[in-house]
Amino acid sequence: MDVEIITIGDELLMGQTIDTNSVYLAQVLAPLGLNISRKTAIRDGKHDIITALDESLARVSLVLITGGLGPTNDDITKSVLQSYFGCGTRIDHDVLTHLQRIFAFRGTELFEINKMQAELPDCSKTLFNSQGTAPGMWFEKNGRYVAAMPGVPGEVKAITEESLLPLLAPLFQLPPALNRTLTTALIPESLIAKKLSAFEKRIPGCGLAYLPSHNVVKLRLTRQDPLLSGEVFERFWQDLLQELGDWVFSPTDSSMSEWLLDTARKRHMTIATAESCTGGYIGNQIVQIAGASDVYKGSVIAYDNQVKIDVLKVEKTLIEMHGAVSAEVAHQMVEGVCALLNAKMGIATTGIAGPSGGSEEKPNGTIYIATKIDDAVVVKHYVLRGNRHDFMVRALNTAMKQLQEMA
Repeated sequence: MDVEIITIGDELLMGQTIDTNSVYLAQVLAPLGLNISRKTAIRDGKHDIITALDESLARVSLVLITGGLGPTNDDITKSVLQSYFGCGTRIDHDVLTHLQRIFAFRGTELFEINKMQAELPDCSKTLFNSQGTAPGMWFEKNGRYVAAMPGVPGEVKAITEESLLPLLAPLFQLPPALNRTLTTALIPESLIAKKLSAFEKRIPGCGLAYLPSHNVVKLRLTRQDPLLSGEVFERFWQDLLQELGDWVFSPTDSSMSEWLLDTARKRHMTIATAESCTGGYIGNQIVQIAGASDVYKGSVIAYDNQVKIDVLKVEKTLIEMHGAVSAEVAHQMVEGVCALLNAKMGIATTGIAGPSGGSEEKPNGTIYIATKIDDAVVVKHYVLRGNRHDFMVRALNTAMKQLQEMA
């Protein structure tokens, strides 16, 4: 069944805030057979909210709204929905007690403007917000449903998991979606599509989606015909894995950092990173995974050449002879950080992220990546495209692929 999302907030339209709520909601609703068919971003305006609701409810029977439920005057979503559904007002005493506890814990006074967050439309159900002060609301009218939640991602997650999903699961008795995703790395999307052209013609009832990003292409196989059996779907999936063979980086859609940590655990190794041009980006992505500390020892951000020399023990003469951006320096960086942090697996990067600093010999995007497993070290040269952020993401993905080829 199709579902639409309406995100409310001037900050979204001005680019001050990135909408991550829609991504999360799409991920948790898909297993219920609820697929996001459209997302609409609008400003905090009464007319905008009403128009968006009218249009969405004319197309689908379930609409999810995020944003505009704060206590300040610019947050008008609650009052607009109350008028839209013809509701009066009620006090939710559970929410009021929750607010009192939050402000008591903070040691601050509970002002009237905050107490008003416990005032909800009387024709709505409360979607309790354990992580914040603004509760969500659930409306039902003429077989159409609207769930309104605040815009803070952590609060959307809490409300969805604790209040919204228990409502949705029994309400929409739909065949669950069936899909699997795999990851490829450093293989062009066009080349993958050419290889799979015949395969795509022999998977009736299924669809194959290509999801490219920064030297990585994820492939999602989805059951489109609810009558297609799980056994047939699984056979199609195994056929896809066989078709791609060594092109499959991972038979899951887990992140590169998750793959690295899992690999290190399986090999009973610890990891260290030495970063120059990536400035700690690789280490940052690793530590965003819970439990990384059991195998990740740490990183040295050797942005300055003297740090390479003093901390990583890179020979000064190597830098003078080959330059800091060179295979020789990358090799000594990975050896140095693994020795320093007593790690068996390592990654080192040195390059030119741009947009300046390049030359004809070493253009912007040049990078040398050194990877180490036990006593084996591999150093490769690449030229990566994109802005500085793109460069760092591609460096991470490329380093992981390089490590996989060694593992």
